[in-house]
Amino acid sequence: MMEKKVLITGITGTLGSALGELYLKRGWKVHGATRQSIAQHPACSHVITNDQSSIDDALTLLKIEPDLVYLNAGAIEKEIGAMGEPLSEVTQSITTINYTFPAVFALEASKSSQKPMDIIAIGSIADGSPSAFGPVYHASKAALHYFIQGTSPILGYANPNIKLRLYRPGAIHGPLSWAPVNRLNEKGHKVRAKRCKNAPSAEKVALHVEKFQKSGKWVTNYDEPISFKFLKFFFALAPNLYCKMQHWVWRRASKFKT
Repeated sequence: MMEKKVLITGITGTLGSALGELYLKRGWKVHGATRQSIAQHPACSHVITNDQSSIDDALTLLKIEPDLVYLNAGAIEKEIGAMGEPLSEVTQSITTINYTFPAVFALEASKSSQKPMDIIAIGSIADGSPSAFGPVYHASKAALHYFIQGTSPILGYANPNIKLRLYRPGAIHGPLSWAPVNRLNEKGHKVRAKRCKNAPSAEKVALHVEKFQKSGKWVTNYDEPISFKFLKFFFALAPNLYCKMQHWVWRRASKFKT
């Protein structure tokens, strides 16, 4: 029996490492892609340094001919302008890694794959409603979700070997869960602290991701908080009122308008 191969982008990240370690334990050959120049990593069998920004980068990764792919690499806004505004370079970089490259990879896979390939894009629960505290991250993940769910049936019929799916995790315990606090004042910071403290470990989320992968479902998420569900429906049903609320929250919870 041939050894199964999984490709995990963002292998050095919190969830990427947990996924890699899990699949190594399961006996898979784990190929981990990273934008860092490193020779090896404990969460994978082989490290591939790849910019994950172009069609050529996608084709390089597809040469591995993986059975399973986790498009997990992502970025959160850690740098912001003097008044909390997004930076142009950061916006371009985050959009590329969070949305553009996963989309390009899926399209190229559908052109070339001659064997079954299960592609799971890792999205985010923070996609259903915009936020002034992470606008670029939210926008890039929302774009990814729309693309995966809209393109999945097209690619599935164009190439029956391809199965394109979406997993939506929430905050994962670790330093990255704190990233949005760069725009929050002390009151907002305390609200975020509760969510960070209660966030599940990457190992627990990885097990949930594996369960999803085996289930055959097209989309799922990790315990979406009731507050997120409310905001998602609020935004969909009353977008103008939702925008007014965002202005109100910015004045009260940001470091820049108090």
